[in-house]
Amino acid sequence: MSGAPRVICFDLDDTLVSEADYVESGLRAVGTLLDRELPGPEPGARWLVERWRQTRARDLFQQLLARRGAEEARWLPRLVAAYRAHLPTLAPRPGAVEALGAILARGDRLALVSDGWLDVQRRKWEALALPFPFAPVVFTDERGRGFWKPHPWGFEQVMAAHPDAAGFVYVGDNPAKDFEAPAALGWATVLLAHEQNLYSPSSDAVALPSARNFAELVALTAAPLIPAAARCIRT
Repeated sequence: MSGAPRVICFDLDDTLVSEADYVESGLRAVGTLLDRELPGPEPGARWLVERWRQTRARDLFQQLLARRGAEEARWLPRLVAAYRAHLPTLAPRPGAVEALGAILARGDRLALVSDGWLDVQRRKWEALALPFPFAPVVFTDERGRGFWKPHPWGFEQVMAAHPDAAGFVYVGDNPAKDFEAPAALGWATVLLAHEQNLYSPSSDAVALPSARNFAELVALTAAPLIPAAARCIRT
């Protein structure tokens, strides 16, 4: 690649890693805790994961506590805390490692801007153990909930770290919040619309440059991308 490099900046959840994998990792941790301290007729981890896959219910802990005759007020805070504090078992999405290597090999750089509770995001990032330099890695919760996307702070940190860059591209999965700030800053944006994402993009996202997998993403970001020119994307 000739000329100055571009910075290809990624979101984390449902972009580099499957959010469903993280959810199931947390459910297994909670089920193991409950089996150890409040055994029941079926393995808690298996029941939670299978029930979540079937229903996507948001009250799975309450359901399992009811099945075991446990006092919700006593147990639910412990289960929620265990879910948030667990050390996740995660792997990069298929094709992610190869794509990141290809981006670096052609002379571009990598960065990350991700929302979510700070300790949780740090544990996810550590669990992924990607063998590539991301600079900077910005977890917006370092500044607090008010600095989550679409606040521009995280993207401004990336720009400050790469004053010599020829341009910036943000790759994310959620048009409701991911692209407004980088677009306003003159970045190009790409929707990674993986079929297994927890949330499907709305119809408002059809005009976005998009890729269905990492192979398409590598090809798309190898070509010149037109900056989003302060376009605001909302659902």
